[in-house]
Amino acid sequence: MKTIKIRLLFYFILTSFLPILMVGFIPYQKSSEVVRTQMLEFAQSAVNQLNENISYHLKEMELMSRIVYYQSIPVLRGEKTDALSENKSDPIEFNKFLAALKNNRTFIDEIHVINGDKVYTTAVKLDTDILARKEWYTSALEKTDEKIWIGPHESDYSINKPKTYEVITLIYPFKPVQSGKTALIMIEMKREKLDELFGSPNLKSLGKLLLIDKYGTVIYSPDRSLILPAQTGEKQYITNTNLIRSLNKDNSFVYDINFFSGWKVGAFIPNEKLEKSFDSIRETVFILLVIFFATSTFLGLTLSNHFTRPLQRLQRDMKQIENGNFHIRSHIQTDDEIGDLSRSFNRMVEEIELLIQKISENEQKKKQVEMKALQYQINPHFLYNTLNSVQWLAKLHKVPHIGDMVTALIKLLRASLNTKTYLHMLEEELEILSYYMKIQRYRFGDNFRTEYNIDPTLLKAVVPRFILQPLVENSFFHAFSDGEGTISIRATRIGDIVKIEVGDNGRGMSEEQVVNILCPEKKKKTSSGIGVKNVDDKIKHYFGANYGLSITSKENEGTTVTIRLPYQLKDREDVHYAQSINSR
Repeated sequence: MKTIKIRLLFYFILTSFLPILMVGFIPYQKSSEVVRTQMLEFAQSAVNQLNENISYHLKEMELMSRIVYYQSIPVLRGEKTDALSENKSDPIEFNKFLAALKNNRTFIDEIHVINGDKVYTTAVKLDTDILARKEWYTSALEKTDEKIWIGPHESDYSINKPKTYEVITLIYPFKPVQSGKTALIMIEMKREKLDELFGSPNLKSLGKLLLIDKYGTVIYSPDRSLILPAQTGEKQYITNTNLIRSLNKDNSFVYDINFFSGWKVGAFIPNEKLEKSFDSIRETVFILLVIFFATSTFLGLTLSNHFTRPLQRLQRDMKQIENGNFHIRSHIQTDDEIGDLSRSFNRMVEEIELLIQKISENEQKKKQVEMKALQYQINPHFLYNTLNSVQWLAKLHKVPHIGDMVTALIKLLRASLNTKTYLHMLEEELEILSYYMKIQRYRFGDNFRTEYNIDPTLLKAVVPRFILQPLVENSFFHAFSDGEGTISIRATRIGDIVKIEVGDNGRGMSEEQVVNILCPEKKKKTSSGIGVKNVDDKIKHYFGANYGLSITSKENEGTTVTIRLPYQLKDREDVHYAQSINSR
């Protein structure tokens, strides 16, 4: 067995050498790679988000172009449309429609529709002569039915208030039906919107941001030096050897493709920022090494704390036992003194649990004895002998009604006092009830009626002995003491539940009386010695708390007592059979 002393010595030696290995150069290299990867992933995520924001505005522009297209076709043909007044060719009304569409989106600068010499625009004035000299404009006219995206450019052909100097344009040239001329829709977005998107606070930690068209031209960047024409008069290209070499020398490049326009959103992350993160890691490693060596003299205390944790766990388990939770077990499986203490604790808890179980079983047996005591109130031999004598005298004096009545009473008492079986079939319980009803028939004559509605499939179902007679007797004594009324007995099956209802049309009870009947402090017994509460206790004892009696009643309308039992067929005749049902 490994003692705590040996283990303390072993851990002390081990922890003296581990700091150098754990916080040395290999972890530094690994952590540097992780930090670099995480920073690049963050940059890629930021670029992706910027790209999504740009896509949203470009998509809005494309949607507007479609709206304008479908509204402009009837205008160009001279037809009436919802956007126009009764005057089919009134340009003022169509301009109002374009202005309303523009005003719904603050980032839109102007909307133009050009069809030859006809111009519809939201601007104060559109100079088509200046526009016709633009290379991108003349090139777009040659690409009918194709949407062309133009990066930030001057809008000197448009006069508006306030003046916007640069815009991003979506051009959609098309040919209206029955017209040989090419019409053109232009949706223009303010360049300030790109400034706003690229100037987001979460992008400030990145390096140089670029917007590149599908030909590789740098069409936008917060760093204007990347998009201004070079001294040679040529534009900067991201594929240009000098530019890519100079940027990649001290930066890492990440980008995302804007599939909506074909543009790329890119960012150059300065390697200097990555190196600064690595410097902080180096400083941290050095500080940790100093701390580890400076605190080596206190490792003994650290190790002792390590071994006190199992003791603390064992202490918490003991607190659970103090609070009554005897299902708790200690899971300390060490091969030392603490492990032995844990195993001894578990054995002690198991013995306590067994003792509690035995006490519970004794209480169950005590309850059974008390139940039997209810049935042994009088000497059965004395009753049988006395009643047989009465029956003999009735026959001797030729009074057959007395003899029949005594015979029914003998059978009833024999069933009541029979303690060999605790459960029997429903048909046997109904037979016992018939003896009692026969006696009451002699007492009350034809003043009461009995109605039976029994599912034949339930006659073999298991029920506790003597549960119906006390309920029927309760109706005679409390529902209609003069015996005048109707008693109904019904047995049905609902799934795995047997439902037996004993009802009468007597005087009924108040809600308070119904509650008091099943209240332990209000036990009421009939003349037979077994009350409604005892019947409920008996069912719960055999089958569990989910079964038993429930009572519904209304004053002057009658009472119904419902019995809930599990559906089982009789195969054994002892109390263990009922307990097995309860355990299922």
